[in-house]
Amino acid sequence: MADARIKVILDTSIYIPFINEGIVDPILESDIGKPVIYLSAVVIAELYAGALDNQSLKLLDKLYKAFYYRQRIVTPSAGDWQTAGKVIAKLGRKYGFENKYLAKIQNDVIIALSARQIGASIITNNTKDFLRIKEFVNFKLIA
Repeated sequence: MADARIKVILDTSIYIPFINEGIVDPILESDIGKPVIYLSAVVIAELYAGALDNQSLKLLDKLYKAFYYRQRIVTPSAGDWQTAGKVIAKLGRKYGFENKYLAKIQNDVIIALSARQIGASIITNNTKDFLRIKEFVNFKLIA
């Protein structure tokens, strides 16, 4: 029988409360079974960028290694970057975002494209931005 577990990528918004306060997001306890969790290279970069002390850095090193050794780190392809630029331009035209916001949403677009690449769903608390991205990118979202 085939493994029916779904693939998921946790967005940075799910990791931060867990890393900072040990809080597991309730969405992880919902009816998604036991998913196969992948780590987006973009998410780990965002987490490292926000790490302010050695303890956090060591924790992130362990997280990275756990996914690396299981070959579950998803990296964006050159095509993902090309598509991201086009999607960001469309978002800017539709919503009139400032350049600062467009630079911020770039990471979320890349995460969405990377998830689509492996057929994974994104689990996030950043529903607003990912729903906007979903207007231009076909990917699975659990929010």
